Amino acid sequence: MLAQLLFEWTGYSLFNHRLFRAGAAAIFASSMIFILMPIFISFLTKLNATSDFDEAKKKSPPIMGGVLVVAIVSLATFCFSNLNGYVGSILIIMIAYCVVGGIDDVMKIRTKRLIDAGKMDKESYQAKADGLSPRVRLLLYFIFSLAVAGFAYKFIPNMDGHLTVPFIKKEIWFPYLPNWAFILLISFVITSTANGANFTDGLDTLVSVPLITSACFIGIVAYVSGNFDLSEYFLIPNIPGVDELFPICTAIVGGLLAYLWFNSPPAQIYMGDGGSIGLGGAIGMMFVLVKAELFLPIIGIIFLMEAFSVLTQIAFFKLTRKIEGEGRRIFRRAPIHDHFILGFMDQGLNRNEAVSKTVWRFHLISLFALIIGTLIFFKVR
Repeated sequence: MLAQLLFEWTGYSLFNHRLFRAGAAAIFASSMIFILMPIFISFLTKLNATSDFDEAKKKSPPIMGGVLVVAIVSLATFCFSNLNGYVGSILIIMIAYCVVGGIDDVMKIRTKRLIDAGKMDKESYQAKADGLSPRVRLLLYFIFSLAVAGFAYKFIPNMDGHLTVPFIKKEIWFPYLPNWAFILLISFVITSTANGANFTDGLDTLVSVPLITSACFIGIVAYVSGNFDLSEYFLIPNIPGVDELFPICTAIVGGLLAYLWFNSPPAQIYMGDGGSIGLGGAIGMMFVLVKAELFLPIIGIIFLMEAFSVLTQIAFFKLTRKIEGEGRRIFRRAPIHDHFILGFMDQGLNRNEAVSKTVWRFHLISLFALIIGTLIFFKVR
């Protein structure tokens, strides 16, 4: 909106150019995070907005840093993207999921305060207080995702059930799902990505890098897919209007890079469920909109690993307890990053060294996945 107004007031086509708007969105988001995050951290610290239990008389950093990131990304989107059905769908799902995650964060903070006041039993929790129940969260995720999926399918032009299959040209095989199946797929992808991002948000910087690499991939695909000549050259579906997602992606990248300034070890603030769920849901929706949902397991392999480890751990534990009378586990701990941390500690590393080793290797996996996924999407068919 801001870029459009500047274009109309000045007549300079620069303000209407998509590359300029994408760059401006990234700079705007990162600048606002650098300016506002210290104030936000101070505000949350005064409120004692933490969910982790304090150790060795050391105060835990506040949570909910991701709420500010989502707010800034949303503002950057309004300023530098031309609003259409694609942009509207992303904003709705990102804000709705952020609200659900934010409520969860607030309830965790409240539970932590009740425990500190001696009104609840700390032994009922492990490392931090709990918020909304998983069932309530999943129900809310599906309600919002189904509503947005139905809206997108009905009102966005060219939105259909065709799927881009890895390694295969669309001229050879471009499978089509009926509307009900496609809407369910959209809901599943959004909810799964949001949950995967939420599970990944367990260590300093861990969730930010796969979110950044996913946004980079979607931004490139959206820019190419929205251009008829480029999409024809790369043999991918041409989707008019989807290139307006490009500024959203750059805003996410810019905002998260600035957020890492404050979340790098030792973290001054944690993202919290509001940010991880909101941004994860937006990423999942964007994969669907650019017809790259089947590439999400490649680009977002970290989210997949984290979510799969939790689901299989719970399922295997319940199954073995029912059959054998005693539950057994596949991983030493879930999500899987905790499993690797314990493994590195067995090798002689202390906790901090094991965490650092795990985080850096997960980051490298995200970067390799971005390279491989981009290569497959554009060339390997």
